[in-house]
Amino acid sequence: MARMEVSRDGNGVESRPSRASVGRLSLYLRRLEDLEREGSGTVSSVQLGDAVGVTDAQVRKDLAHIGSLGQPGIGYPTPELITAIRRVLGLDREWSVAVVGIGNLSRALLRYRGFPQRGFRIVALFDTDASKVGQRLDGLPIHSLDQLPEVLAECKAELGLVAVPAEAAQKVADALVAAGIRGLLNFAPAVLRLPANVNLVSVDLTVQLEQLAFLVQMSAD
Repeated sequence: MARMEVSRDGNGVESRPSRASVGRLSLYLRRLEDLEREGSGTVSSVQLGDAVGVTDAQVRKDLAHIGSLGQPGIGYPTPELITAIRRVLGLDREWSVAVVGIGNLSRALLRYRGFPQRGFRIVALFDTDASKVGQRLDGLPIHSLDQLPEVLAECKAELGLVAVPAEAAQKVADALVAAGIRGLLNFAPAVLRLPANVNLVSVDLTVQLEQLAFLVQMSAD
C-alpha cells in the first residue's frame, strides 16, 4: 500500500495525517502541477491555501507530514514538493484495479483518462450478468464473479472498484477481500463491513447531493 512518512510530536509519538489532510494533499498536488506547467519554481503556503480554500497555517501543518521542504521567505520548491506528495499518496508507482459491476457508471469510469495518468490501471472486469460475461470492453474481457479468485491471482490486482446494486455490494466486497484485495472504492449505496486490514473509500453520489442541497438551503435562510 502507499508509503506514508510520518512526523513526530514533542514526545516522539508518530503523528499520521488525517483523511481530511490526505484529501488536501491531493488538491495541493493538482495546484502544484499547474504551477509547474506555468514555470513556477517555488510556491508559498499562502498560494496553496488560497487555491484550496484553507489558511496558510493549515497548509504548513499538512505539509509538515512529508518532511521539511519549505524555507521561510522562499517557500517550497515546486518539483520537490510534487515528488514528495506523490510519494506519500502512493502515486510514485502503478496500481492495478479490478472493477466489479459493468454498468453505465463503470463504462464511464473506464473512459476516464485521468486514471492511467495518475498510475491507476484497470486490469480486470467482472459482472454477474451472463449476457455481459465474455464481452470485451476497452480491450478487457468481462469475467463472471465465479472467476474472480483465479483472474485476480493472474493479473495481481491490488485495488477493487465496486459498482453494483446495494444488495450485492457486501457479497462482492467479501469476494474481493477473500481474493486478496486490500483497498476498495465503493460506489454502491451500502455500508460495507470489512476486516480491519482492508481500506475503504465510499462514494455515495446521492449523499453528496443531499449535503449540497442542505448547504444551499442553509445559505438561503
